[in-house]
Amino acid sequence: MKRVKRNPHEIIMEILEIARDGARKTTIMYKVNLSFRQLQEYLEGLNEAGFLEKNEDVWQTTEDGLVVIKACELCHKLMRVTTE
Repeated sequence: MKRVKRNPHEIIMEILEIARDGARKTTIMYKVNLSFRQLQEYLEGLNEAGFLEKNEDVWQTTEDGLVVIKACELCHKLMRVTTE
C-alpha cells in the first residue's frame, strides 16, 4: 500500500479536530499517526500559538483553534467551488 505524505497543514487540522472535545496525547498521537517527538513539536507550537491548551492530561482546542478550523473549512469549500 502506497503511503501519501501529508503536509503540516493537514496534520494541524487533524490535531485540532481530534482535540475539539478534548483528547489525551496518546490518543492524538495514534489517531494522527505521528511519532511522540513529532507530536510534541506540533502540540508545543499549537499551544504557543493559542490554538490548543492543556488541562491536566487533556489537550483541548481553544476558541481561536475553532476559528482556525472554520476558516480552513471555508477555504476548502472555496477551492472546490473554483476548481469545478
